[in-house]
Amino acid sequence: MDCCLTGKQMVCAGSCPKTVEPPKYPEKILFCGWRRDIDDMIMVLEAFLPPGSELWMFNEVPVIERDRKLTDGGLDVSRLENIKLVHKEGNAVIKRHLESLPLETFDSILILADESLEDSVVHSDSRSLATLLLIRDIQSKRLPDKDTKPTSLRLSAFSHSSWIREMQQASDKSIIISEILDSRTRNLVSVSRISDYVLSNELVSMALAMVAEDKQINRVLEELFAEQGNEMCIKPAELYLYDQEELCFYDIMLRGRQRQEIVIGYRLANTERAIINPSLKSERRKWSHDDVFVVISISE
Repeated sequence: MDCCLTGKQMVCAGSCPKTVEPPKYPEKILFCGWRRDIDDMIMVLEAFLPPGSELWMFNEVPVIERDRKLTDGGLDVSRLENIKLVHKEGNAVIKRHLESLPLETFDSILILADESLEDSVVHSDSRSLATLLLIRDIQSKRLPDKDTKPTSLRLSAFSHSSWIREMQQASDKSIIISEILDSRTRNLVSVSRISDYVLSNELVSMALAMVAEDKQINRVLEELFAEQGNEMCIKPAELYLYDQEELCFYDIMLRGRQRQEIVIGYRLANTERAIINPSLKSERRKWSHDDVFVVISISE
């Protein structure tokens, strides 16, 4: 049993439940748009995804030119073992083109800030939002209906906008990540709650600021974002505790250590945001198997 002294309190974690992590299954992912560093993104997916996964690439770049660009970027497509590339050509803001894709079958969809519009932040974000709305609209009509009544104030406020409810229900079944460049666009995406987002320009700026402040941070960032080594991930609570077990966060950290992991935060069930480095670590509470933990662990 692991124990540690925190202030004046002795914390004893107990043992983790004997739960085996579920196996990884092949995934089906869609990229909408083309970035100049898309070859690096493919290599990251090749390292993370299990064999049999598919990566669909939907954009306006001709297929022959894509192969040349990927080769120029240092990617040898013939050496990909875990993922299969599926090329589709079309315009992501034309509904007829999007309807030709099996949008309801993808595990996740990433809407990229297309390199053809990188000189215009507003135009790029407008295109990403248009693509997002079109995809959600198509998905909401194809995915099975979800028999849920609007119980929250947020949903009741949209009682006269059934299309918003349909898109929100579709977002519960499929993950879409939109890359946006302007921080002002973040409010539109977050309020609609039909997609997650990545503010790529802000992430790069924050990383550069951290490295400028302390050069050693660069080694930490390289370790976390490399294909191999330690990575930040979300793991279910059942790996660390029993349902409704009463523990403090220090207990969870010690149980994570038993699994050779560093627990840095959590997200409670029915909440939207994760809490990183909680201030009340010694406060005991009951945890649910619907909670999740943010951990740093060795990639498998």
